[in-house]
Formats: sequence, structure tokens, C-alpha cells
Amino acid sequence: MSAVSLPRQARTTPSVPATYVRHLRSRLLEAEAGLTAMTERYDRTKARFDRCYARRGITPDTDIVNYINAKSMNPELAFWYAKVEHFQREVAAYGAALTGLDAARRMLADDAYGAQEYGRPRGGRRALNRVG
Repeated sequence: MSAVSLPRQARTTPSVPATYVRHLRSRLLEAEAGLTAMTERYDRTKARFDRCYARRGITPDTDIVNYINAKSMNPELAFWYAKVEHFQREVAAYGAALTGLDAARRMLADDAYGAQEYGRPRGGRRALNRVG
């Protein structure tokens, strides 16, 4: 005996306040701006580091071991890279939250998926697994 689920009624009021969505979007934009700024700072700092060590003859092509040691000992590079990682995590978090809210909104909308007929398999994937 299989249980047949009835189609859900769409809610007439939005489940997530619009102010919260606007807040997430503004935070996402701030995080993207911060990521851009910190990436530029890190790139400038790394370019200055590379020029300084290239004058000493230490480059990734000529002396990778000393280059990696010098790079790991440079606190400024580690600081700016940590800032870049922080903003990458923020962008990922706010982007994932907005994507999830949008997917939930589309999934619960009346016209997005529509009511399935009881006899039809959803998406036709069951028919692919049947033999002959």
C-alpha cells in the first residue's frame, strides 16, 4: 500500500521577510567588495615580495625551497591571505543562503513545479531503472 501525498497549497504570505533578503544581499555585496579589496592588497603585497626576492635570486623557478620558506615566514603575506580567505567564506555563506532561499521560493511556488498527477512518476527516473 503506497501513501499518496496531496499537492501542497502554496502559502499566500512569504515565509522569509523581504527585509531579511535585502539584508543578505547587502551583506553579500559588502563581502564581495571586501574580497576584491583584500585580493588586490594581497596581490600587491605578493608582487612586492616576489620582486624583493627575485633581486636576491630566489624565485619559484630557480630556488623553490627557499622561496616557499621565505613566503611562509612573511607575516604580511599571511595576514592578507587570511583576510582574503575570510571574505571568501563570507561570500560563500551569504551566496549559499540567498541561493537556498531562492530555491525554496521556487520549489514552493504554485507555477514552478505544479501538481503532479498521481499515476505519473516524477521526472521519469523510475522508468529508467525498470527492466524491459
